[in-house]
Amino acid sequence: MTLQRISRKTVLTLVVLAGAAYFLLPQFADLPGIVEQVKDANWAWLPAVLMASAVTYVGATMSLGGAIVQRVPIGPLFVTQVGSAFANKITPAGIGGMALNIRFLEKQGIDRPVAVSGVGMNTLAGFVGHMTLMLVFLLWSGRDTYGGFRLPHPTWFVLGALIAVALAGLAMAVRSTRRMVIDELVPILQRAGQGMGDVLRRPRKVARLFAGTLVVTSSYLASMYLSTRAFGGGLPFATVGAVFLVGAAVASAAPTPGGLGAMEAALIAGLVAAGLDAAVAVPAVFLYRLCTFWFPVLPGWASFLWLQRRELI
Repeated sequence: MTLQRISRKTVLTLVVLAGAAYFLLPQFADLPGIVEQVKDANWAWLPAVLMASAVTYVGATMSLGGAIVQRVPIGPLFVTQVGSAFANKITPAGIGGMALNIRFLEKQGIDRPVAVSGVGMNTLAGFVGHMTLMLVFLLWSGRDTYGGFRLPHPTWFVLGALIAVALAGLAMAVRSTRRMVIDELVPILQRAGQGMGDVLRRPRKVARLFAGTLVVTSSYLASMYLSTRAFGGGLPFATVGAVFLVGAAVASAAPTPGGLGAMEAALIAGLVAAGLDAAVAVPAVFLYRLCTFWFPVLPGWASFLWLQRRELI
């Protein structure tokens, strides 16, 4: 009997199929209800909502290209972002998309530590861009959007930092952990740091990185606003933007793929709190999620298969 070696490609395919079966397929049972919710929309707005959703992949291509010093082919990089959007729908916290991007960059001949640092820098830039826009829109829309909100007391931040330092100290006190950090982790971090330094010394790359992340967030925001307009919603753009950015930040902590369930709840609650009638807020959010979460599933899966056939992942 001949034993055949299982390739990474086979393992990756099996993992994706298992993830799709476990996370995504059961959710298709909710699609009829979503379609029922949005049937009364003014469909003249649909092309604009879909266009705004599609632009997010252009922004994602820009930002990841800016996070890596090496030149990568734009076409396959764009297809990878569409495929990553699909992978993110079967894993929480965007883990699937990050893994797919790292694998793509490795296949382009980029060292794994540099690829990991580039994807990590891209994620960090996205967080910074999101928080910056959220602050801008909260100030723009005024305190009445949420009736004002308060941050936790600074003592809790200090306590959390002290606990983290204490846990790190305990881990380093263990000889095996200390040796692993010194012999294995430190060289990887040094190589990753070099890759990040190379990017940060190139202003055009940094500008591309942050411009791309802002395009992604702004396009999702525009898609949400246009969805409210499709049902006759009259909230100002600044108010919808503030609600979206806060709601998306809250939903990102949910352990479900794409913030499924949490995103809808956060956006509907925010829009209603901002003064939008629930009869408009509910279908508007469902239309937004239909265009940004459900419609890209098939193109994302096709992109994933294309990348596999071309051996780009």
